[in-house]
Amino acid sequence: MKKTLRIIALLLVLTVVLCACGSKEENTAFSHSKPYDENGYWKDLKASEYVELPDLSTVKINKADMDEQIAMFLAYYPDTKEIYDRAVIDDDSLNIDYVGKVDGVEFEGGSTEGKGTTVTIGVTNYIDGFLPQLVGHFPGETFDINVTFPEGYQNADLAGKAAVFTIKINYIVEYELPEWNDEFVKNNLSANYGWQTAAEAEDSIKAVIAEDFVLANAKFVKDVPQEMIDYLTDLRLNYYQGYAAGSNVEINSFLQYYKIADSVEDFREKYKPEALEGAKFNLIYQAMAEAAGYTVSDDEVKQYFMDLNDTDDYTEYEKAFGLPYIKAVIMYEKMSNKLVETAINNGNTK
Repeated sequence: MKKTLRIIALLLVLTVVLCACGSKEENTAFSHSKPYDENGYWKDLKASEYVELPDLSTVKINKADMDEQIAMFLAYYPDTKEIYDRAVIDDDSLNIDYVGKVDGVEFEGGSTEGKGTTVTIGVTNYIDGFLPQLVGHFPGETFDINVTFPEGYQNADLAGKAAVFTIKINYIVEYELPEWNDEFVKNNLSANYGWQTAAEAEDSIKAVIAEDFVLANAKFVKDVPQEMIDYLTDLRLNYYQGYAAGSNVEINSFLQYYKIADSVEDFREKYKPEALEGAKFNLIYQAMAEAAGYTVSDDEVKQYFMDLNDTDDYTEYEKAFGLPYIKAVIMYEKMSNKLVETAINNGNTK
């Protein structure tokens, strides 16, 4: 099953939504299916009246685009290598231990206690002059450096005082891009995206490239309906409320704890840009479905759940979310897959 990054982000893939909510308390005041008709289309809304689609024959996915996107994922999870045979240079990352003293006496919080810490020269925020003094020294070397705490230092007892730090450089850290393969995807990306193989990840990356083209070239001739933005905001909020209820936590406390927002009202304000993007994609995919005359059949619903759970019994899901919502999810995914296939046929990913 192909899952696009944006559909996952908008909670429009049942593998994410249902698994997350299945063991959580439902917000009975929220209806997933309320805005959709029996075909999974937005009620009383013709998407083609809001958006003019670009010529899909011009959508392309090239190898260079794929390589760029994959490199971004690899850069988040680099392999590390410990280096012992050269001197430290500017911009190096290195693992060090240190003990700090003021007037010959160690002070609280001024030591790594032999546990080691990794710093990057020019990036890690230490006292001015601390990290630059490590340049030129070698792993295994122990030496002293001299620094002065700033006058406005947060610990008033140290503010403005000269200190001596005894430094030991354990090793230099060099980062290398790992290999893009099934193992990398499963170990690093499956938790956030649900991908188990490199091929699954590539399907989603291709979808995002194609979607970016369509969004950049689609022409919205009418304002996105506010009710779509409100619904998608409520959809995401309902997701969080399910987790909060399952943990017996009040929703505002949940949002604050996970640094999502200060309150429900604050969340609604912060989520507006993402909800607007989601609404635009809803309109784009429905416009594609309208142009193709596509509606989700009962057999397609059964097959969707066979792929999802190896059973065509979706009674539990229909009860929780309603058939219109389920059909909307399938319709969005089908149109996304169609867009990717079109873009691959137009481009060159070899």
